[in-house]
Amino acid sequence: MTTTALNLNAPERALEAFEAAIERFNAATENMARATKTVLMLAGAPLIGLAFVIALPGFCAALTAFYGFKLVVARRNAIARHIKNVALFFAAPFIGLAYLLAFPFVGLAALAYLGVKAARR
Repeated sequence: MTTTALNLNAPERALEAFEAAIERFNAATENMARATKTVLMLAGAPLIGLAFVIALPGFCAALTAFYGFKLVVARRNAIARHIKNVALFFAAPFIGLAYLLAFPFVGLAALAYLGVKAARR
């Protein structure tokens, strides 16, 4: 009578096969993840660059306004004096014209006033 020995390492072989399958699966998904990432970067990089190119003028305008406002606040007294001088420079011809038009009437009124004052004496 022959006896057959039972092989008790079948669960261990199954576990080894399972671990090998897991390693193959991880390698495949890692390669797929790399490929997916590459494809997404190829498709998304121009769009990200376009977003930056579109937003750049807005950022530049905002920074220019911010630093300009900061400069105005820091030197507001000198800027106010300069604006006043420029405004007076542009208003001076019109003020001179007003004086030129008003002085004959003012002179006539002064002459009439002095004449009436002399006539009352």
